[in-house]
Amino acid sequence: MSTESARANLATFTIRIANEQQQIQHAKAGYDHWKKDNTYEQYWDLYLKERNQGIWGTDNKLLTWVLVRRDDPQGEIYAGCETYLRKGFVKHKGASSAVEDTYIYGIASVVTPKLHLRNGYATRLLALLHHQLSDLPHPSYSFSDSISLPSSIPLPKAIGSILWSDVGSTFYSRCTSSSDRPGWVVRDSQVTELVWKLLPPKTDQLDEGWEWLYLDDLPSIGSKLSKATKKNLAQQETTEKALFAHDPSSEGMLSFIPLKGTWQRPTIIDPEPVGLRYTPSGSAGAGAGGRSEEETIVLFSMKMINIGDRLLVTYVHNLTSAQLPSVLTALDILGHKAGQTEGWAWDISVLQPDLVDSWRNIEGREVKIGRRQEIDGHLLGAAWYGDLEEKGELVDGQMWSWC
Repeated sequence: MSTESARANLATFTIRIANEQQQIQHAKAGYDHWKKDNTYEQYWDLYLKERNQGIWGTDNKLLTWVLVRRDDPQGEIYAGCETYLRKGFVKHKGASSAVEDTYIYGIASVVTPKLHLRNGYATRLLALLHHQLSDLPHPSYSFSDSISLPSSIPLPKAIGSILWSDVGSTFYSRCTSSSDRPGWVVRDSQVTELVWKLLPPKTDQLDEGWEWLYLDDLPSIGSKLSKATKKNLAQQETTEKALFAHDPSSEGMLSFIPLKGTWQRPTIIDPEPVGLRYTPSGSAGAGAGGRSEEETIVLFSMKMINIGDRLLVTYVHNLTSAQLPSVLTALDILGHKAGQTEGWAWDISVLQPDLVDSWRNIEGREVKIGRRQEIDGHLLGAAWYGDLEEKGELVDGQMWSWC
């Protein structure tokens, strides 16, 4: 079949979970696009580590999907991607709606082999993928493909999915499941960035009350952040639209960036900190007027090649303006050891505008705030799989949910 005739009839292609040889084809296509300074052997080693060592990818939580010809389902791939199974929460539209547990898929590594570029294959793959991940009805005209899965592969239906675009803010919105429902929609309010200058440290000690967090701490941290996320979602107004959010206790989500980062580079310190925590004095912590205070948690990674060569702040929880200087001082200590000159955080300006104002006013930090760049800007797009009239939107666009 020629490329021209295939493009004219994309219905001759279907979706499947990749076999071993198709995974290799997907990895080679990805290497052509994202090799950075790696050899193919290094790239393939990371590909396998995700599936065999990363808790987020073991037990088939990370799957490779490919677009193939219907008459050759075991053969050549024409596009491919990955899906990460993650837990989430949803609060449906309605004044009294309760928060429910759900699933959200992360879509990554969308790639077309160079030989097959610009023929609509990735669009076809992603249009079909929506229906595999959700309970969306299959349109009668095209997307009726169904996948028969072994019991060892979990594929629960999700309320939505996300995709971080490096090809601009509009392409993936056009990868639709049906004519009345968009694909992955980028909201400008969720593609903000805050970049600031790291300074030479004046001390190597943390301020009183602060402690480093390490990879082994993240499961317990995830449980605490999960409760806080669910509580916050319960307090959100949903009379006009539904809201959904990732669950920080989802296996491996909080460790995804820092652990993958260390797979690609030497560690700065052994063990390397991945966060900071401030615990108020006393078991509950007494604030002004006797008000109980939550812990403050800031998570980060020294570097992650696929995101950028900066100190990456992935999650900020309950950080106040008064605490900010202590956090920046701590990050200066690690940034200096890592040879970093800038820090980078996403979606902080929307979630905590007062904090950003304080950040901007600290002398010498040279803070830059704005929208991330259109190309290679890791723009967050979200697809909603619930009832169309609910107009569901994703809550929280911080870096920790990147994939």
